[in-house]
Formats: sequence, structure tokens, C-alpha cells
Amino acid sequence: MHLFVSLAAHGWHPAAWHVVERPGFEPASPYLQAAAMAERGGLDALLLGLPVAARAVREAGRIDGLRLDPLPLLGLLIGATERIGLCGYWPVDVAEPFHVARVFATLDHLSGGRTGWIAGLAGRAETEGRFQRADLPYDGPDALAREVELIDVARQLWDSWEDCGFVVDQATGTFADPEYVHPIDHAGRFFTVRGPLNVPRPVQGQPVILHRDAPALARPALAASTEIVLAAPITIAEAKAMRSAWQALAPDIRYVVSLVIVLGETEAVAAKRAAELDALAGDRRPRFVGTPDQLAVHLATWQAAGACDGFDILPAVMQVDLALLVEAVVPLLRRRGLRPAGYAGRTLREHLQLARPISRFAA
Repeated sequence: MHLFVSLAAHGWHPAAWHVVERPGFEPASPYLQAAAMAERGGLDALLLGLPVAARAVREAGRIDGLRLDPLPLLGLLIGATERIGLCGYWPVDVAEPFHVARVFATLDHLSGGRTGWIAGLAGRAETEGRFQRADLPYDGPDALAREVELIDVARQLWDSWEDCGFVVDQATGTFADPEYVHPIDHAGRFFTVRGPLNVPRPVQGQPVILHRDAPALARPALAASTEIVLAAPITIAEAKAMRSAWQALAPDIRYVVSLVIVLGETEAVAAKRAAELDALAGDRRPRFVGTPDQLAVHLATWQAAGACDGFDILPAVMQVDLALLVEAVVPLLRRRGLRPAGYAGRTLREHLQLARPISRFAA
């Protein structure tokens, strides 16, 4: 069972900032504390940058809607962690493939191969008045076509260095061998990129590509480049159908269910916490409310039913619910044989048992 945790400064419930000990704007410490806790629990990866609520809700001034840029945060957490994977959300709406490829190749080298790129379209409602350009599509088939091409070009750029291209041989005076470094000469509908990338090939070959779930019509175009799908189905039946639909297109895709959690030592305590949070700020999103033992059973049931390949946990209050996840739920999952006792490898691909891609030029 894959197990991720999405980080937010205070938590994923709109009222989380009301109940934490220090609710002010502290850019680093909440993330550093959460990362250390998640790594201690042996979680596969941290997910950074996903919005905690719709833009209109964030801008109403009633919730913690601050969103630090996930890419500098990844750099911060690389230095504060050793084994856990680090994934950042960079929507493709206004991204450029060379920038994406260069940044994630750099982060993958700095982390020793622990990075993942969360891709997807943020959409017009999120970007309007901030990042929009008149020459770019923000919805419909044109936006999808640009997204598909951008991801493909980024992957070509990661492949533009073969593994043996970075030589650094003082005896021969060879720093890089041009025989193993290739221009990609891409000329498409939206991008013209000669390449090669000016950063050597990532440690993982390519960072792991995660994608927020997409409409059914978009899935065939995205399946070839997606390794992890992040989705939020309501029922086991819905999850099984969506997982089957993705894996019919690409059998190796991992389907991961996002789940907001509110935990307590007893069911009554958990229910009381949820009610108190809702009284401060209502939250209609589906969520799990219960004890660590009940959550372990819930996760195991979905996994056994073939509804998913793992979970992305969204703690309602980071200080409380992430701690209970790590200290109480993870040991229960280990006893069931659903989580390893520690990290089996060094890279995120090794954590997730994903193959390391071979450069298309070497192939």
C-alpha cells in the first residue's frame, strides 16, 4: 500500500488554523516538523502545493489560504530529510517544458533521486487575473493538447542526457561526452525546443510523474505519461471503476485515493473534534472520522477490494492528525503486512517499486 501525505501549514480543514497552538504565519517550521514526522513513520512521499480549497473560499479571508511556492519548499525539505519522497505541484497552464525539466532535474540531483512532479491543469478559475496570457488556452481540448505536449517535451529533455553522458574525466579532459548528449529537435503545435537540457539526466532517469485525476475524455491522452493518479472517489465501487478505467489505458498506473482524516483516541473524541472544527468553519468534503484502528481497517478494506493502490492522506489538523497517523495507524498497517518496516531503497521510484525509465536515445 502506497502512503503519501499532503502537507498544509495548519491542516486541510478550513478551521485548522483556529485550533493549533501557534496559528501565525511561520513559513518553514510547520513543514519541517511535518516532514520529520512523516519520514519517521516511513511514509512514501510528501505532496506539496495542492490547494486546500477553491480560490473563492481561500480569498474570503476566513481560512488559511496562503500557498507557499512548493518548489522552494522542496529545496528546504531536501536538506531536512534523507529518505522520504518529495513531490511538488506545478500546473501546466502557464509552465514551459524547459523550465519544468530543468527545475525537477536539479531537485532530483539535490535530493538523491526523491522527487516527483504533480502535473495537471489548474484551470481558468484558479489562474484568471494572475497568470493568464491571451495566447494560451485554459480549458477545453486545446488546453489538454498543450498539457500533453508539455509533459512529453519535459520527458524528452530528461532523456536528452544518457546516463553515461556526464563523464568528468580529469585524465582525458572530458567533462561531458557529446556522443551521449542529444538535441531533441522538438517542433510541435505549442512548443519548439531544440535541447538538450543543460542539467545531466536525473538520478531517477525521470522524476515520478503524478497527475490529478482528469475527465474520462482526457485520460487516453494523459495515460502514457502518468505514473500515479491522485483522485478522490466517494465509494469503493466508484474507485474500482475509475482505477480500472485508468489501468485499461496503462496497466502500470497506480491509483491513489486522497482522504481527509479526523482522528481521535475514541470514536466519540474524533466525532467531537470534527463537530468543533465544523462549528468554526463548515467543510462539506467527504472525510474519514474515527479512531486509528478504524482508519487502518478502512484503508485495508479499500486496498483488499481492489479500489486503489494506496492513499494520499490529508490531515484535518496537521499537528494532531498527522501525529496519530504516524504513531498509531502506520504500526497497525505494518502488522497487517500493508506497510514495510522502513525504506527499501533510496529513490522515490524504489519506494514505489516503479521502473527507472531508460533514455529513449539509449534505447
